[in-house]
Amino acid sequence: MTVSIGTLIGFYVMLPLAGLLGLWLFDEWRARRKRFVPTSAVLATCDICLHQFFCDKDERLVRCPRCGSLVRQKGDGV
Repeated sequence: MTVSIGTLIGFYVMLPLAGLLGLWLFDEWRARRKRFVPTSAVLATCDICLHQFFCDKDERLVRCPRCGSLVRQKGDGV
């Protein structure tokens, strides 16, 4: 059984490229699983220190985790 030099060069180039493609696809799949998608939270901004944080939709007044002041959520009609 003889193998031509062109076939050997093809395997030499294609196998590492296929491995890199597999690693890239695995990394993309893993990164998509770890993405944080808030579903029941809204983004609130403190009026005092301008710190932005997530809070529950049902809470009307929340405390800023940085400065401790009370923050009223925007869009509640007031």
